[in-house]
Amino acid sequence: MQNRILAVGVLLLVLLAQALTPAQAGEIAAPSPAVVNLEPVLEGKSTASVNAGGGVTLELATVDSRFGQNLTIMADGRQVQKLEGGRFMACARLEAGPVTYWAIGEFTGGAHCCGQFAFLARPAAGQPVRYLGQTVGYNGGPRDFPGSFMARQGQLYFESYDNRFDYFHTSHAESLLVNVPETYYRLTPAAITVDNRPFKDVYMKEAAAVDGKIRQQATPQDGKAKAILKPGFSPGFENLMFSDTLGQLLVKRTILYLYAREDKLAWDTLKRDVSRYYLTSAWVPQLQQEIIKTLGASPY
Repeated sequence: MQNRILAVGVLLLVLLAQALTPAQAGEIAAPSPAVVNLEPVLEGKSTASVNAGGGVTLELATVDSRFGQNLTIMADGRQVQKLEGGRFMACARLEAGPVTYWAIGEFTGGAHCCGQFAFLARPAAGQPVRYLGQTVGYNGGPRDFPGSFMARQGQLYFESYDNRFDYFHTSHAESLLVNVPETYYRLTPAAITVDNRPFKDVYMKEAAAVDGKIRQQATPQDGKAKAILKPGFSPGFENLMFSDTLGQLLVKRTILYLYAREDKLAWDTLKRDVSRYYLTSAWVPQLQQEIIKTLGASPY
């Protein structure tokens, strides 16, 4: 009877694996982090100490001369790192096999800015805690930790956002490129590294959704705009503005294809649709060059 139950269980697992896409089969739910809220700890005080678990203590202090706080990270009685930040919002601790990770969410302050995260790791019990570095900031405060960690292809990842295309030929208020797209940091005991390649399916799915919006946006237009860009308030290519929402959608889809490493598809569809929806294909070569330059500024 036990052998029969075991056989049925194995059969169900095989059927489940066959039903999953390759991306789904390689994705496993990451362990849930233990989260400590840091927002209230300095209320009415200039300094405070918080136990982050696993031998790590966070020492916070207000700074009179500026907005923000200082954070000294202590582990096993020694200083690991000191951060001069905006406001430190929360700390998550995650056990991933023998490795313990800590992630500290920070709101840097300022207009349209910035949520970012600092990471620590203890490779194994008895080994020292290391400071791994920080993510690049994105628009808004730091996202909640539940749902931010994920495992794919046997690796642990942290999901954040890439905001490098905010203000790309438009104002922040009118931009469709704020926090586009998601970016994924691979966590190891030695480093945090941008590694978006395993998430091609995510970018392709989002590109398909944008493609649908492009068709919807293009259908009711009365005539064609002259070009994808129009003169702005100042001379120079960098000050040209998108002529309409459609142009932003075309660039957004292009960016998503590039993150999916579908470079030829990205440029072919941009050129095709600018020619289809505008009276002239002017500015496409310059847009391509500018997008490549922007992506080359940091890993993607």
